[in-house]
Amino acid sequence: MVKQKMSQESVDLVHLRSGGCCERCGASSSLRWSIHHRQARGMGGSKDTDANLPANLLLLCGSGTEGCHGHIESFRGQAYADGFLVHKWEIPADIPVKLVNGWRVLDNGGGSQQ
Repeated sequence: MVKQKMSQESVDLVHLRSGGCCERCGASSSLRWSIHHRQARGMGGSKDTDANLPANLLLLCGSGTEGCHGHIESFRGQAYADGFLVHKWEIPADIPVKLVNGWRVLDNGGGSQQ
């Protein structure tokens, strides 16, 4: 598999959508932050170009082992229920996620709606 690189445009759109804050708890991203993939890329990356589109990405505080990002990885059942994780057969842009500002459906243009 060839790993698809996340574009700077996708990162910028996620930062704009989040207002520079963790999309789960609202903490300022001036703390340690990371970009979380709602739908896992799989071992070693993915050929799926949709994996790095804004509807599949969230700005979260922490890393995969700490902060909100770590919480999602540690409590995966709840993360699926809250839309922070999306199954492989689902389309991230169709699955609402429970963000700090309420339930939202994310789009690939960097926006969201209730």
